[in-house]
Amino acid sequence: MKKTLIFAVIVMLFAPLAGAQEYIEPVEKWKVAEVWGINYHGWSFHQDWEVDFTIESQDGRFTPTDAEIAEAERLIQKRIAYVNRDHYNQGGMCPIIDEHMRMYRRQYVGFTNDRGDHVIWVNFLWDDELTDERLASDVLLTTGGCGHFWHLKCNLNTKKVYGLEVNGDGDIRYLPRVAKPQPRISKPKGNKKQKVRKTGIIHSEADKQF
Repeated sequence: MKKTLIFAVIVMLFAPLAGAQEYIEPVEKWKVAEVWGINYHGWSFHQDWEVDFTIESQDGRFTPTDAEIAEAERLIQKRIAYVNRDHYNQGGMCPIIDEHMRMYRRQYVGFTNDRGDHVIWVNFLWDDELTDERLASDVLLTTGGCGHFWHLKCNLNTKKVYGLEVNGDGDIRYLPRVAKPQPRISKPKGNKKQKVRKTGIIHSEADKQF
């Protein structure tokens, strides 16, 4: 009886620990980091996060740190009025982007070019129906929505802010991911016993470049 009681107590003590070890944090969780700063709020995507676009002279990827994002935001907020001086796709019902910087939530993706420069691609989105969970789930490319959606690049080495792209008019549309290339499979005719074999690779369209 005493042995049974001792065993029961041991099970009760270690049961919570065993239960706690069942949950494993998904790898994707640490690949996206939420960042806050003066007049900005966004999500930084790890260098291993696959994206459907490249930048000019791209040589690799890097994960932006909080300090690098703060520096990029400082440069952008200092120079955005000049970079946006033509107010392309803005005015009327479309906001002037440099007058509403606090309204946009951000997504940050780091690239390196062939000179070794660190370039941060910054995505700006103003959509009240867009949840934080979705913004943290993937890099969102869009069409439509005019001045509510735009992106640009910031070279941290040269201190250059450039490549401003503002969406055109029309309803906002969130673009689907480009499908990954898959092997094409076929069965040879007249030989039912032969196994299915690969006959080639279907290649996707050329990489989008911003």
